[in-house]
Order: sequence, then structure tokens, then C-alpha cells
Amino acid sequence: MKKLNAYKSTSVNWAKSQANIGKLLDKVGIKDVRFTFMASQGSIICEFNYPTIVDDKEVNIGVRIIVRLPESKNQEQSKNQVHRALYYYLKTKFEALDFGLVEFVQEFMPHLIVYDKNGGTKTLYQVIAPQYNKGLITGQQGDIKMLEGKG
Repeated sequence: MKKLNAYKSTSVNWAKSQANIGKLLDKVGIKDVRFTFMASQGSIICEFNYPTIVDDKEVNIGVRIIVRLPESKNQEQSKNQVHRALYYYLKTKFEALDFGLVEFVQEFMPHLIVYDKNGGTKTLYQVIAPQYNKGLITGQQGDIKMLEGKG
């Protein structure tokens, strides 16, 4: 695993960064937020629903950001590091939206939650990346298949 140095020595506790993320999301109208610490998978998951209007219909766009914890003997410091990086990552994304550089779906595309026909969920990145990478290796960039209900 790649050694991650950004925010490695942050003194900001993860709970404070998580609260900062909550305030940031609230500021842009996001009320549904969930954080999950997956110790067995070595990751932190941030999920939220972005309320918006598509074709004159109110919808919530689901977003799931999965951040791997860096390898460390100090799990608490790793959580501090990941939450701080996530806060600034989201802050930058919402600044780009506010400035008009991109639209929400465009900016969060890899993190958008999609459902298969069996009700399972993945992010668009989880669906597309394996096929895209295979195409890069084989040189055959055929049609990328979206969700087929395989779990």
C-alpha cells in the first residue's frame, strides 16, 4: 500500500473533522449524512444524499466516498488523517460547484451510488473501473456494461 503523507501529523481529532464535514454538507443543503468506520476493511465511508431537481422532479442523488485508512500502528491518528483529508476534498469539490466549474453529477461521478436490478448498490467507479482497466490492458475498449444484477 502506498504511504500517505498528507495530513499525517494533523492534530485535529477525527470527530472535529467529521463535524466540519457535517457543517459543510449542511451549508449546501445536505441533511442525510452517514459515516461508517469499517475496521475490518480498513476504511471510512462517508455517504450522503444530495437533494436536487432533475427534469422538474425532486430527487436525492446518493453519494458514497470510501477512503482507505493508511497503514499505521496508531489507528486513531489514521482516522484523524483520513477525516481531515476528506474534509478538504469535499470542501474543494463544493467550491468548484459554487464557482460554476462543474455540475454536481459531473463532479461526484465516481462516487454516485447506482442500484442493480436486485437492489444491490455500488459506486459508478466500482462498476466501470474493472472494465475500463481491462480495456486499457487488452486494447479493446468495447461497450462498458452497466449493472447487470450480479452481486
